[in-house]
Amino acid sequence: MVSPARLIIVMMLSLSAGLAGCLVVGTDYVRPKEVLPTLDWQAALPHGGSQDNLTDWWGRFDDEALTVLIRATLDHHPSLEGALAAIEVARANVTMQQAGALGKVDAAGKASRSGNHRYPADVEKTTLGTAVDAVWELDLFGRVKRATEEAQAKVAARQADWYGLRVSLAAEVATLTTEWRGCIRLRESLDAELSSREKTEKMTESSVQAGLSAPSDGALARAGVAETRSQRTLQQASCDLVIKGLVALSGLEEGRVRHDLESGGSQWPKIARFVVTAVPAKLLAQRPDLASAEEELVAANAAVGVAKGAWYPRFSLLGSVGIGIIKLGSANVDNQPWSFGPALTLPVWDGGVRDATLRSAEGRRQIALASYRLAVQNAIREVESAMVNLTGTVNRTEDARKAASGYAAYFAASEENWRKGGLSLLALEEARRKHITAQRAVIQLERMEVQQWITLYKALGGGWHQDTASNTHEGAM
Repeated sequence: MVSPARLIIVMMLSLSAGLAGCLVVGTDYVRPKEVLPTLDWQAALPHGGSQDNLTDWWGRFDDEALTVLIRATLDHHPSLEGALAAIEVARANVTMQQAGALGKVDAAGKASRSGNHRYPADVEKTTLGTAVDAVWELDLFGRVKRATEEAQAKVAARQADWYGLRVSLAAEVATLTTEWRGCIRLRESLDAELSSREKTEKMTESSVQAGLSAPSDGALARAGVAETRSQRTLQQASCDLVIKGLVALSGLEEGRVRHDLESGGSQWPKIARFVVTAVPAKLLAQRPDLASAEEELVAANAAVGVAKGAWYPRFSLLGSVGIGIIKLGSANVDNQPWSFGPALTLPVWDGGVRDATLRSAEGRRQIALASYRLAVQNAIREVESAMVNLTGTVNRTEDARKAASGYAAYFAASEENWRKGGLSLLALEEARRKHITAQRAVIQLERMEVQQWITLYKALGGGWHQDTASNTHEGAM
C-alpha cells in the first residue's frame, strides 16, 4: 500500500510536469532596436594604435609602481567591498525567489496535557504528536518565473557595477600616477627657471649698484624670482596632494607610496595604445555601465510580469502527514492523520492595489528604458569626446616639440655667442628661460596625452565584456 506521504509527492511531481508549458504572464525581454547606434564613429580614430584588445591594459604600461598601486587599490577599497556585498544581496534574493517554485515544508512537534477543573471526574489526557506540512504554489501563470528572472537580472547588474567600479578606480590611480610624474618634471623645470632668474637678479643688482641699470630693473628681476619661487611652491603642493590621493585610494602608507613612485623616476609610463573599432555597436559589449543599465531594464520588464500575475488565480497544493499518541488514563490511542488537497485563491477586490502596482511597474520599466537610452548616448559621447581630445592633444604635442626644438637651438646658439662675448649674460638667461618654458609646455602635453589614453580606455569599458563578468567576479572573490 502506498503511504500518504509518497502519494502527495507523486501527485505534486505529476502536476509539475503537466504544467511545465503553462502561460507565462508578461513578455520576454527583447533589446530595444531604437537604442542601438547605427552610425560609425564621427570622431577621428587614435593614430598609431598597435594593440587589438584592452584586457590587462595596465600591465603594458611597464610601470611597477603603477601596478602595485592599482593592485593595492583593487584589493582593499571600501567601495568595492560595498559592491561585492550588493552582489551577495542580489544573489540571496535569487535564492528566495527560486525557493517559491520549490514549495515549502515545515515540521512541528506538539505536546499537551488537558483536563477539566469543573468536572474532575473527566479523564485527563496527554497528547503527543509530530506533523509535516507541505505547501506548494503551482506557478500556473509564470509569476514566480518572472520574479526569479527579475532577481537574476539584478545580480547581473550588480556584477557589472562591480567591474565598472574596478575600471574607474584603476583609471583614477593611473591618472594620479601620471599626474605625479608630470608634477615632478614640472617642478624640476621650475627649479631650473628659478636658478636662472636668481642669476639674473644678481647680475641686475650688480648693474644697478654700478649705475649701469635703473633701480626699476632690479625690482623687476626680484619680482621675477619671487614669482617663480611661488610657482615652484605651488607645484610642490600639487605633488603632495597627488600623493595624498594615491594614499587614500591604495590604502598604503605615505612613505611606501613615495618610495615606490620615486624609485620609478619621473619618466612617463609607456602608452599602451590600442585600436578603436569603427563599429559603435561593439561598444555595448565593452561598457559595464551599459550592461548594468540593460540588466535593470530586463529586471523592470520582468517586474511588469510579476505585477500582472497578481490579477490571476493562485493555485496551491497543501499536504500534511502526522504521527501522534493520545494517552487517556492508562490507555494509549495512536493517531496518524494526513491530508492532501488543492487551494485556490481568486483575486476579487483590493481597492485598486493591483492596478496601482501594475501601473507602477510599467512606469519603472519606462524609466529603465529611458535610463538605458541615455546611458548609450552618454557612452557614445564619452568615447567620441575622448578620441577628439586625444587627437587634438597628439597634434598639439607634436607642435610643442617642434617649438621646444627651435628654442633649444636658439638657446644653444645664444650660449655659443655668449662664450664669444657677443651676447650679454642677461640675454643668455632670457634665452634659457624661453627654452625652459617650451620644455614645460611639452611636459604638460605629454602628461595630457597619457591621461587621454587612460580616459579613452575607461570610456571603452576597460576591456570588459558581459560574457566573462561572472568569471571575473568569482575570480576576485
